[in-house]
Amino acid sequence: MFKEPCEIQGLCRNCKARKLATSRYSEQKKMFKETYYSKAIEFEASKSLETNRIPDFYHYYFSSHGKLYSPVTHAPVENEILRRDSVEEAELQAFRKIQTWVDGRDEGMVVWISPQNPGRDSDSKIIFSEIVYDADFKKLLQNRGVCLGWDNSECFAFARTLGFSEGELRSNPIFLERSVSVADMLEPYDPRQAKLIRENEDFLIKERLKAQMARGFPAPIGPYSDSCGRTSAFNLMYRDSLNLSEGYFDCPRCSGPIPSGRGITTCPHCGARKEEYSEGCE
Repeated sequence: MFKEPCEIQGLCRNCKARKLATSRYSEQKKMFKETYYSKAIEFEASKSLETNRIPDFYHYYFSSHGKLYSPVTHAPVENEILRRDSVEEAELQAFRKIQTWVDGRDEGMVVWISPQNPGRDSDSKIIFSEIVYDADFKKLLQNRGVCLGWDNSECFAFARTLGFSEGELRSNPIFLERSVSVADMLEPYDPRQAKLIRENEDFLIKERLKAQMARGFPAPIGPYSDSCGRTSAFNLMYRDSLNLSEGYFDCPRCSGPIPSGRGITTCPHCGARKEEYSEGCE
């Protein structure tokens, strides 16, 4: 059968992406039944998982415009990133590095470590992100957020095992040429969470939890601290919601977050007015 030169040489980016998607789809297909709910449910589910030390699993789509998109808001994640202080500015730069990296690659993994920061983060967090493809060969960034209760020295020690030598962890994601088993990396530190990942049970737990929350059941909060208590680039990239403890509700038109208790009657995202949705706004 005739083969295109790019297929023979393996140089064509599109052909390579198709091959990767085809070869790996069978092992990933059950992960693409992910269901997305409101920003409030997505956030509370993530918080529940973190406080119970369960990995937080989800995807971001990569568009032809070179941007990572949230499947919950259907908007570029970058649009929601705040720049209120030097820490958030550093996180924005790290996010842009990840976004550019995804644009230029067909495969690989990035590890983003967020150490504890006094006054901002209750716990450290590690995000493992891998380039994958869905059944339609569209590029996604598959993410797992993991909290391990590490202090800063433990975060740096783990980073060094991945080849990180110097610099500030929060602003310098660690890029790996090939994807590595997240379960294998976590096994020496937390066998329980490694087992949940290896069996894809973390994904199933989150889907069941969100479905229960949509029916009105509260999310169980565990004994551990959660991470990224304030809105930040690190938070927004891997959670589709703002911290509800800061008091936000979803716009009834666009589902964008609106601060509650401040007398805001017009959505800052789409312009919807409270009187137009008298039963939907708080």
